[in-house]
Amino acid sequence: MKNIIATGIAATAISLSMNANASPMTYIDYTMGNIDYDNGADDGDYSAFTVSIDTLIIPLISVESIDFNDADILKFGIGASAGIGRVSQIYGLVHYNDYDDEDSDFSFRVGFNSSLADRLELRLSHTMYSDMDSLDNTKLSLGYYFTRNFSLAGNYQTADDYNILSATARLSF
Repeated sequence: MKNIIATGIAATAISLSMNANASPMTYIDYTMGNIDYDNGADDGDYSAFTVSIDTLIIPLISVESIDFNDADILKFGIGASAGIGRVSQIYGLVHYNDYDDEDSDFSFRVGFNSSLADRLELRLSHTMYSDMDSLDNTKLSLGYYFTRNFSLAGNYQTADDYNILSATARLSF
């Protein structure tokens, strides 16, 4: 039954995305992956749900809900993006991070997106946290657009004490 529901959601997302006009920084995505700790600890699960909106008032609004091996992080952010040529963007975000069991802090992210080919996109970002230095990371993603607005990506995220290998489904608007 879960496979039927997942197939239905994927088919709906693809059909809805075929007629929308995509903005590179306006999207909804869901990421699932596995955390590999360097210190020999057991591997963990990783998931993230992200909404990013490019607006006229505040250039970029971002909301993320991250499940980092059963530790929840809710991130609210604002930032800006700028186009570089026709196929690339740079962006910066400042997030307020609310942890379920720690004091809140801020994180700063800079990133770069670029289309490598008609349907292939490369994304690179670096995130630094003000208080939780162990979460500082660099993420590399390679995505393939099945339609103009629906993509699947493979991600590799590295930090000092862990690495995350994940997959992302993204619907752009």
